[in-house]
Amino acid sequence: ESVRQIAKQSAVHVVLAGGYLQDSGFAPYPAHIAGMSEQQLVDELVSDATRHRWGAFGEIGTSLTMQPDERKVLRAIGQAHVRTGIPIFTHVPHEGCPTCALEQLEVFESQGVQPRSVCIGHLATIQIGQDPKMETHQRIAKRGAFVDFGPVGHQMARSNIPEAEKARRFKMLVDLGIEDQLLLTSDMGNPAHYQANWGHGYSSVLMQFVPKLRRAGVTETTIQKVLVDNPRRFLAFVPKVS
Repeated sequence: ESVRQIAKQSAVHVVLAGGYLQDSGFAPYPAHIAGMSEQQLVDELVSDATRHRWGAFGEIGTSLTMQPDERKVLRAIGQAHVRTGIPIFTHVPHEGCPTCALEQLEVFESQGVQPRSVCIGHLATIQIGQDPKMETHQRIAKRGAFVDFGPVGHQMARSNIPEAEKARRFKMLVDLGIEDQLLLTSDMGNPAHYQANWGHGYSSVLMQFVPKLRRAGVTETTIQKVLVDNPRRFLAFVPKVS
């Protein structure tokens, strides 16, 4: 109900998402997940998505080494997507994990998910030493999935990468020709980021990072595509009757 009221009072489109997130040592699953079967998870996800009018599954996370319950949840999310058409946002560990990103996409594809309905998350956390030519991002984009270049606009303790470096690497991705598959996210959620606590708040992408992209040489046409056209294309779906 709170989200509904925010949406009514704002000119911004609010898309509600749901699912289960785990990243070992950071965000564990609720205890009951271990006892649920894959099919029970699918049925629950489809029911919740329908009842609460979700516009996305997310963010769906895995640890640096994918755990059995995480694989079960990813498979269930994939099957729930096939039944509903709802797009999927993922969470890659903030330490940076190229193999995690590709493994997530492979699990979804194994369940019949079309890559265009998946956004692999937190790929700005992959550092130069882990992937100097950004081959992970290119492989994901070439398979048709979206590349979440985030978090941007504020610092995250587990991925303390300078914003200048992120802006340069974003420009590299544009120059590599995958701008049609790029999205920007803030991963806003830490109370230290709230404007009430003098953080950058929800405006971090627009007010903090986009000016840096302009300084790095990213054109207004590309910025419009990444901020408006790509999200619209990714989030648009025709609901299915499960």
